[in-house]
Amino acid sequence: MPRRAAFPLAALAALTLALALSGCAGTAPVSDRDAAALTTLAAVAGPTSNVPADAITSTECWLPSDHLVDDPSVADTVWKVLCRVHYTDSSGDRYQDATCIGDFAKTPQLDHCYRWAHYDFAPTFPEFPAVAAG
Repeated sequence: MPRRAAFPLAALAALTLALALSGCAGTAPVSDRDAAALTTLAAVAGPTSNVPADAITSTECWLPSDHLVDDPSVADTVWKVLCRVHYTDSSGDRYQDATCIGDFAKTPQLDHCYRWAHYDFAPTFPEFPAVAAG
């Protein structure tokens, strides 16, 4: 590789690393209400969709404020998200998806999620970016 081409690549890699370490890698801060919902989702999504709590390694969910339910028959504080619960069992690293419906105006915001399974058997979660819950 010519020297001129290597410098821009090295500079880009250094900038990317610096942004990631400083927390400025393109992710906006999570609001207090989303943080509260994500904490509840981390506690509820796995165990209510048949994942043993002690096997859970992490949970990621769509951002609740980005998925408000657009239906005039429900309050404008109601949201519906998909969560992916990562866990380990005797076969290795696994995941279980769950559909969760909550309400920013209630305490707790939700108490149950519903197990959701892909019908195409593909481990994808592409519709919206997920954020770590908990």
